Amino acid sequence: MSQVDLRPLERHWNCRLTVRGRRSGEPRTVTMWFALDPAARRIYLTGSGEPPQWVRNVRAHEAAGGAVTVQIGATRLHGRARVVDDPAEAEAIRLRFVRRYLGARLARLLGRGYVDSTAVVVAQLRASEADG
Repeated sequence: MSQVDLRPLERHWNCRLTVRGRRSGEPRTVTMWFALDPAARRIYLTGSGEPPQWVRNVRAHEAAGGAVTVQIGATRLHGRARVVDDPAEAEAIRLRFVRRYLGARLARLLGRGYVDSTAVVVAQLRASEADG
């Protein structure tokens, strides 16, 4: 497993998450905001309070290892995703988004987002062979 330096990826605002569909088994890709924890080598994602399809797909594949791909800029990373069930951990992740994105800050102030959103952690990151 190659070490991944996440710090250079902070300059990007969006990522593309690919996870297998829970029914079809086909790759499903969505574009979304992300937050990084370079020290822990983790990527954080959030979905609305009513879990969107991508969160449901992550949850369905957790027992089998939760394999996902996250592309940030030209960097493609493979990792293991899990839905966060601990309320304190989920809130800490939501607050990362509030600090990083003005839109998240405003949504939270208005009570319309980042208040009860589902948090997902992607860890055990490794770069694609083509990315080094």
